[in-house]
Amino acid sequence: MDDHKTLVEVQDIDSHIDALDHREATLSERDEYLGLRDEVVKIEGLHAAVTKKLREESAVLKKHEDKLESLTAKIAKEEKRLYSGTVTSPKELASIQQELAHLKEQADNTELELLEQSEVVDKLNADEKTIDERRRARTAERDTAQQKMETVLSEIERERDGWKAKREPAYAALSEDARRLYDKVRTKHQLAVTVLEGDVCQGCRVDLPSTEAERIYTSAELERCSNCGRIFIKKL
Repeated sequence: MDDHKTLVEVQDIDSHIDALDHREATLSERDEYLGLRDEVVKIEGLHAAVTKKLREESAVLKKHEDKLESLTAKIAKEEKRLYSGTVTSPKELASIQQELAHLKEQADNTELELLEQSEVVDKLNADEKTIDERRRARTAERDTAQQKMETVLSEIERERDGWKAKREPAYAALSEDARRLYDKVRTKHQLAVTVLEGDVCQGCRVDLPSTEAERIYTSAELERCSNCGRIFIKKL
């Protein structure tokens, strides 16, 4: 059993898995989706608020319309009485004229309020339409971004499963001591396996004493860097 060769294979597989894990954790497609999702939530909140305000102001407009309609009906009724010829008493005619003047003043004021309220409702209608169009557009963008994110995540998962399937037989081929050592070092360093170039550990880039380096080169065992603890493997 050549633990040196097998450790290289296991480390290579784990490095690919680590890279996939990092890609998943820092996925730009996820950031894009989350940004759009949050924007849609804000726009939906704004749309709900404007829709509620529009409903309230439309109710006020309806009250003004109903009031003006009622006043118009009363004015028509009083004018009919005034000009019907059935009322002959000067006092009663004067009373009708006074009532008509009061009703027309109320109608004029109500009509002004109606026009002002119509402007408020028209603006809210325009705002609601604009916000709704933006909401629909951002929702479509969010859905597209979500689909894109899920596709990439599925690809990552599929690729990771492939590497994990390769890892099982490679890891099983290691001796028990090599597995135990590798797992221990991997708790500190993702790159648990490295080589010695001259006197320099290629994992931590520290110069080792020449006597230590000479011993490592001649050893048939799995040796470790005295500085970082990584496992040295023979160059293949």
